[in-house]
Amino acid sequence: MASKICSSCFRASRGWPRQPQNLGFFATQHVYHRAPLQASYQASFSTTASRPTSTSLAELPRPNRGRGRKPLFFSFAAIAIGSASWYGLSESEDDSLNTTRFTPFNIISKEQVSPTAFILTIRCPGAVLPKNASKFKAAWEHGLWSVEMKQPQLQIARHYTPLPPLNAGEVDAGEVRFLIRKMDGGEMSNYLSRLQVGDQVWLRGPHYGFDIKKRLGDAQDVVFVAGGTGIAPALQIAHKLLDASSTSNTLQSGKLSVRILWANRKNVDSLGREQLTGRSKEAKRGRAMESSLTNQVMELQRKHGDSFTIDYFVDDERFIAQSDINAALGLQAQKQPVFARADKSCRWHSHERLASVSDEEDRTQTLASKCTCRPHKMPEEPIGRNLVCVSGPDGFIEAFAGSKRWFGGREIQGPVLGLLGSMKRIDPRMDDWLVLKM
Repeated sequence: MASKICSSCFRASRGWPRQPQNLGFFATQHVYHRAPLQASYQASFSTTASRPTSTSLAELPRPNRGRGRKPLFFSFAAIAIGSASWYGLSESEDDSLNTTRFTPFNIISKEQVSPTAFILTIRCPGAVLPKNASKFKAAWEHGLWSVEMKQPQLQIARHYTPLPPLNAGEVDAGEVRFLIRKMDGGEMSNYLSRLQVGDQVWLRGPHYGFDIKKRLGDAQDVVFVAGGTGIAPALQIAHKLLDASSTSNTLQSGKLSVRILWANRKNVDSLGREQLTGRSKEAKRGRAMESSLTNQVMELQRKHGDSFTIDYFVDDERFIAQSDINAALGLQAQKQPVFARADKSCRWHSHERLASVSDEEDRTQTLASKCTCRPHKMPEEPIGRNLVCVSGPDGFIEAFAGSKRWFGGREIQGPVLGLLGSMKRIDPRMDDWLVLKM
């Protein structure tokens, strides 16, 4: 019976070199069905008091060696051919930026913006420029996105969020900028800090984040609680919502607003603080340190006025408090929720549903899933949710919103805990705000 089953497995395997993902299954099944055959032989040789054995060796069933070797030979041959096919396909893949393999980019600029932080500007090789430029445009059109960089010696990778382009020419030229802070004991950040102009970095992606416009719906306010280099996704959102104002979805005569609460350990890392506040002696004397990121923040302030605000917090002075978040969310002036109650099954506006999704799922669901919320009382009730986003080191996110969770092999949002979780439990007005962990 065992050999018959194995033959069936073998017959069913025809054409498998074209389906290398099934080769492991066939090899497993073939070996599995040989095991009962060996066990039957061992049972024939055993003697017990209840079952005397008189069978001679000549009477034992003998395996057909010719037939037994043939399936085994072909199974190994199929595995070899399938592996070669898979390897060949992976090597012949598109060599532009993709989500399966790391591809090389050239470092064209390294700008030191503080004693520990620098901006790395990279450009793709010219041969794949048209393909990469189109992928970058699609990513910026989506809004939130990141890439992985790898450390080739240690074979580790970390996600990094690009800074918005300073102009359209950067995207057309296949250039991307990253704000990186060198951390004590950080393998990846220390590796990147040692690289110089002309060296290569290896990227994989792009990995899309939340669909901010879908999440907002009719809402118009985004508050970002950012720690350190977590300012990058905050600036991505500002770039998407404010610089692309022609496609913004606003409430009647209202306007979109992005407010950032940016916390750093030291004042020298608070890029743009001196220039925007004018409080320090260096700023008053015109000697405050400038950088491309400082100029970018100041340009956003100049172009969008009250629609873009950034408040700086330094650990040596004071931390972000609940009163600061209340003021940023406007809860002091708001007396009750203003948005229609969200349907618990809504993919975009439900607090309950958000806890079980990952930020990368929004990209695949944008066209397939629609808002299922309906006004319960008045048809004119707006449908959507304002957003309070938290980004930065893991400990920073955990303190303000609770950590993300791993479930089913993917990282999901998990329940809202921390300071924002406490606010949600005691203040019904927080129902108007979705908490997104970056």
